[in-house]
Formats: sequence, C-alpha cells, structure tokens
Amino acid sequence: MATLIAEIPDHSLKGALEALSPYVKHENLKLFSPIAVPKDQGDDELAKLAQKVVDAVRPKPSQPLRREALQKLLSGHDTFSNQTGQADPALRNAMGAISKALKTVFAHDQAVRRLAIPKKTHFPDGAYRGTVYILTPLGARVRDLLKAENAI
Repeated sequence: MATLIAEIPDHSLKGALEALSPYVKHENLKLFSPIAVPKDQGDDELAKLAQKVVDAVRPKPSQPLRREALQKLLSGHDTFSNQTGQADPALRNAMGAISKALKTVFAHDQAVRRLAIPKKTHFPDGAYRGTVYILTPLGARVRDLLKAENAI
C-alpha cells in the first residue's frame, strides 16, 4: 500500500482523488492533515519533548543496530555516500524499530520524520541517487541528549 503525503488545497482534493482512483483502491486512500512542530514552541516544551523521545529510543546495550541507526539518522545520513548505493536491510529494520518506539510519543505513522526529514536525491540525468536525512530542531536536541549520555 502506498502512502501519499502532500498538501492539497481543498478545492483540488476531489480532482486529485479522481486522478488517483485508477491506481489505488478507494479503501487504501487516506487523508492526513499536516502535523508540524509549532514554530513558537518554547525551549522548555522542546526540551520536555526531546527527553520523552530520548526515553523512547535510547538503545540498550543489547541493541547495537539501534545505536548505529540512531547515529546515522541523527547525523544527516546519506544513503548514496555512506552506503555506496547499496541497500542495507539491517539499517531498514533498525529504523523500523526506532519508528515503532516513537509511537509511544507520537501517535502517527512515520514519526521518525519528527527527528529527520528524508529527502530523495537524483543525479543530473534524473536517476535516483539516494536519500539524505535532514535533521529537525527536535532531532538536533535528541542527538545532543543522546551524545551527552554516550548512548550514541
């Protein structure tokens, strides 16, 4: 099942759904309202949220792959440069575990995007190059807390 995440003006929504209907079953179409970290969020609120995230994702000694995945996610990982274009199933599984752990803090799919936004990159000829993870302010705060604890 594919997930479509886009901001569509209300007046264009009907046309967008009609355009997608030949390709996606009606029951698989889900509409989500955008959820963003409020820009006026105070430092205290961000610090509390970051601590909740750290408590949820902190790797245990028996979780070396989670530790590695957190290091990559929170350091602006580039799948092309760092993995030489090769898929890494272990990293994918560890990212899934992090995402699952984040559901205790954020009650929606793809909660990992609150820490880092994945951006697909392409070569000049248009071919897919890889994904770069762009750290959010919350992700930067979580990274700093985890580094202070020597967790990553």
